[in-house]
Amino acid sequence: MYHLGLQPDEYLDEYYHIDTYKKAYSFPIQPINGPNDWEKTGIQLVLRPIKRKMPERSKKNRRMAKDEPKKLKPGHLSRKSLLITCTQCGQHGHNKRSCINSK
Repeated sequence: MYHLGLQPDEYLDEYYHIDTYKKAYSFPIQPINGPNDWEKTGIQLVLRPIKRKMPERSKKNRRMAKDEPKKLKPGHLSRKSLLITCTQCGQHGHNKRSCINSK
């Protein structure tokens, strides 16, 4: 609009002007009494909507067995069957953090 030489304020609705905002909130807002003091009407209460279970992602056709290896992403290796070796003493079954043979 500036490129065309137009003023944006001319195209802005009066609702969004600061003066309109100040006029709307110039009077103090009085608190209202609780629902016990409200006037009773014959209108039925609006109930909240019934909760529906939304469709989910479908389950796999079969469940994997506990001993069946999980599929890994390409380039990733499983550490499940690795035999760890201590870098301090060279023995298998523990690492250097839990090594009892180090000096």
